[in-house]
Amino acid sequence: MRTALIVVAALATAAAAQPAPLSDPPPPAAPHGDVTLRDALAAALRDNRTLAPATEAIRIREGNAIQAGTLPNPELKLELENFGGSGANKGLESAETTLRLSQLVELGGKRARRLAVAGLERDAAQWDYETQRADVLTNTAKAFADVLALQERVALADELTQLADRAAQAVDAQVRGGGAAPVEITRAQLASAQAALQRADRARELAAARLTLAEQWGSSRADFTRVRGELASLAAPPPLAPLLDSVARNPDIARWATELATRQATIDLEHAQAVPNIALGAGPRYLSDTDEVALVFEFWVPLPLFDRNQGAIAAAEASLAQADASRRAADTAVRSALARAHEALGAAYDRAVALRDHLLPAAEKVHAGVAEAYKQGALRSLDILDAQRTEFELRDEYLVALAAYHQARADLDRLAGTLPDPASHEDEK
Repeated sequence: MRTALIVVAALATAAAAQPAPLSDPPPPAAPHGDVTLRDALAAALRDNRTLAPATEAIRIREGNAIQAGTLPNPELKLELENFGGSGANKGLESAETTLRLSQLVELGGKRARRLAVAGLERDAAQWDYETQRADVLTNTAKAFADVLALQERVALADELTQLADRAAQAVDAQVRGGGAAPVEITRAQLASAQAALQRADRARELAAARLTLAEQWGSSRADFTRVRGELASLAAPPPLAPLLDSVARNPDIARWATELATRQATIDLEHAQAVPNIALGAGPRYLSDTDEVALVFEFWVPLPLFDRNQGAIAAAEASLAQADASRRAADTAVRSALARAHEALGAAYDRAVALRDHLLPAAEKVHAGVAEAYKQGALRSLDILDAQRTEFELRDEYLVALAAYHQARADLDRLAGTLPDPASHEDEK
């Protein structure tokens, strides 16, 4: 009864000592106001939800490394023999009591090899974190460029909508004055409605892009006001050959050196596991019938007649060959993707430069000529609206090309291992 009360009291004490349920962590401090690329990258590295599991994975591997270095615990054994029988062995008069302390001794360098494997697995987890970090930086840079371009495209759509509305009003005045056919009103109203519809589409695209950007720093709402940056900043793509030479810095490739070393260390560990361990034990034995004490020594070793760990060794060697094949496949895939990204960057750059230096100046020249002819009464309001629409469409294409350029540049940097550094992006004034 007393034992039961002690157990109940212990359980009650343990229950009272249980920690209170953890509450959800507070939401991250999301950027507000005007956000620069530097702000976005820093916030993403601080609060992106996909980085937390990778960080915890490193801690798990660190714990495994600690455990790998621990020694086997000694064992304390108490043996009682020759008691509770019949005749001379009745009771405890002829009992032999042995207290033995034994220790398993690992041979073949097992502990050192376990430590080597665990340390390399921890390094592999660090590379997994670097891969996640690279993805976060790339996705944030691409999302930022998308929002920056869509802000400009919405402003452009606003301007075109206002021009279309003014053109419709001018046509209405001309029709009332007898200077234009009534059908011109319908055409002008249709152009105005199309401009408004396009503006609404752009606004929805911007809202979605803002949410995508906010998601990079773990927020489900886009609480910032706007993003600020130099969308029109262009630079010719660098040569491909140096980029291919820098692929080794890509974490998707750099991690394979650690992975191969881990697989080789695992082979060494499996070979060490084939070496039998020994156990040593010693202790006193008390002989009740003579009231004497003797020492007992124990030596234990398995005989590796059947299990020489040959299956595990073969599996580890095959795992190394598999990893080497995967490394070669990953290197080929990254280099091919880098070449494609370089082509995409070159195409986006050429298109943006052509629009900026040739097509847009030509459209502006046509627009100016139509506007002058309109002032002289040689053209109608809808003619100048058509010229304006052509110019605005080219300006919109230019913004799309700029966004494509910056996104392709982010992909190229990711593949070449030249990732954006939040500290390198100064706030644009």
